[in-house]
Amino acid sequence: MAPFKIFAMAGSMMLPAFVVPAAKAAEPAASTTAQSDALDPAKVEVARQIIATGYPVDKREAIFSNAIDAMLVQMRSTMLSSLKNDPGAEKLVNTKVDSFIGESKTILNGHIPALMDAMAQAYSREFSLAELAELKAFASTPTGQHFFLRNSAVLSDPSFRAANEAYMRELMPTIDKMREAIIRDLTAYFAKHPPKPSSGS
Repeated sequence: MAPFKIFAMAGSMMLPAFVVPAAKAAEPAASTTAQSDALDPAKVEVARQIIATGYPVDKREAIFSNAIDAMLVQMRSTMLSSLKNDPGAEKLVNTKVDSFIGESKTILNGHIPALMDAMAQAYSREFSLAELAELKAFASTPTGQHFFLRNSAVLSDPSFRAANEAYMRELMPTIDKMREAIIRDLTAYFAKHPPKPSSGS
């Protein structure tokens, strides 16, 4: 149960922390297409300048990696608490999670350029040209650079960490119920409708 909880929460907690601006991609296809066609090249260019200044290429990998590590510390604290009385089981789970995180970071690093450009496009949709100009000016200041580079450090702040761990502890029973319901319902469904081979097999 513990590994499932970790992987489920890894997806639900980490992704929003990094690519919230890309959430509009979940909208209906017609709407997404319309938005893509409506991109203003001038706004996209300014937005890309903001990203380039706020998230320097040579620091992006560390920014994403640090955010993942900060969230993982909190997830371990809440989700492995039930294994504290069994060091062997705790070590086994930690080893598997470490391997998973290492592989996921490698995959993520290959997507960082696309994520950054997607963020720029999202900025261009969300903000006016005048607002983007202000954001660009802010990103160019020492305070702005500090904000962009250290924003993910908030995840490691003791206050945020305590609040987030409390949230995850309360959320765990809901995740357990969801897991049990999914297993129960899928078992019943596949008993009536045997699974078909995937198109990729």
